[in-house]
Amino acid sequence: MFPINVKAMKNYADFMMVLSPNDNIKAQVQEHKQYAAKIIGNYESMHSIAHISIKNLSRQKAFVTEPVILASAKTLRTLPPITLTIDGFDYFNHGEDYKTIYAKLRTNHITTLWFKTLKKHLGIKEFMVPHITIARNIPVWAFDHLWPHFKSINWIENFTVNELTVLQRETFATFAKWDLFATLPFEAKHLVGPAPKHAPLKMGNQNGVKNGQISLF
Repeated sequence: MFPINVKAMKNYADFMMVLSPNDNIKAQVQEHKQYAAKIIGNYESMHSIAHISIKNLSRQKAFVTEPVILASAKTLRTLPPITLTIDGFDYFNHGEDYKTIYAKLRTNHITTLWFKTLKKHLGIKEFMVPHITIARNIPVWAFDHLWPHFKSINWIENFTVNELTVLQRETFATFAKWDLFATLPFEAKHLVGPAPKHAPLKMGNQNGVKNGQISLF
């Protein structure tokens, strides 16, 4: 079984699904956030603990959504733990006036397939760039002060994620805090991707291919 917080049921709740890095990564991200706050003042996300956002569910009927989330544990067990690599920093543009600075995650065919499979298991159709936020939605003037610093940092570090963390808070409670709802482990030994799609076989004398040979398109 997986750990679950069995506090009193909430009528309406928000849920946040995240991947949590290790304590060392969290501490380093917090240091970067503190540096940013010293330069530009308080900003959104400055106190949030380092994480990779996967899916948010707002204003859910708790008695309906909680069992659905817990039921997903069965399919999530078919994913193996994933080792990710932080590879410097990058940023998102939010129109012309705001930007987000984040710790960039290196991508390859394994991580791409892993996140694709995770999204499929959780019913996520939206495009997603896995990342760890440093300074979210800051004005351009603040970005211009911070980016030369972050751009020059050569931060390359691995960490392994063994589970999906699900957080929960009451939707209509004033100043509601996120509480741990459940941790859903990844337990497979290997990542199993979808079977490759084979192109149709064509016979004939096309593009210099002699009759009787097989051409793959």
